[in-house]
Amino acid sequence: MSRIYEIPYHPDESHSWTVCLDGEVLSRFDSRFDALLAAVNRAATEGGGASIGIEGADGVWRPFGSDAKRPARPPPMPGQVSNHNR
Repeated sequence: MSRIYEIPYHPDESHSWTVCLDGEVLSRFDSRFDALLAAVNRAATEGGGASIGIEGADGVWRPFGSDAKRPARPPPMPGQVSNHNR
């Protein structure tokens, strides 16, 4: 099962950016950049079974591989239904 580290576009109520996994907050950071860096490091450590979901300013979640590049076959993102699961 693929693990997806999620980083929202906006900070939470405590003005921190979170890194979440399966809806659970793993860490909080003072900047979005620091949250992205932590997610990339965690995903890279896990290898091919991990990816990163990043929410854009338009509210769309975009998947990235553990190497911070767009994967060839994107996994389903939070709040979206994959075409493979229909």
